[in-house]
Amino acid sequence: MNTISSPKRITKSVRLTSEEAEQLSELVGETAYSEAALMREWVLDGMKQFRISEAIRAYQEDHIDLRTAAKLAHLPVAILLEEMASRKVAVLDHENAFGPGLNALRNAFGTDVVDRE
Repeated sequence: MNTISSPKRITKSVRLTSEEAEQLSELVGETAYSEAALMREWVLDGMKQFRISEAIRAYQEDHIDLRTAAKLAHLPVAILLEEMASRKVAVLDHENAFGPGLNALRNAFGTDVVDRE
């Protein structure tokens, strides 16, 4: 019999004030989910948002290009661009902002595409 085992989970703890714990209980009480399930979801979502924020920060500080920022955020470049747009973050205007992919596009379509418009 083939059984699929789920990855081993490790317990982490977090300390909350009495007020924070009460707020958490109220939120959990308003759902059909367990406290542990909600906290896990919130932590994973927070980790995702933190990766995106850090990738955008590094990109804005010109430490990495857009492609590297997308890898750091664990997102495709197009999705990172959408995230940047929703946060009103400008794409830096320098030749290598998009990494080597932009050069491939320039080679495929010619560098005078802008001039044709």
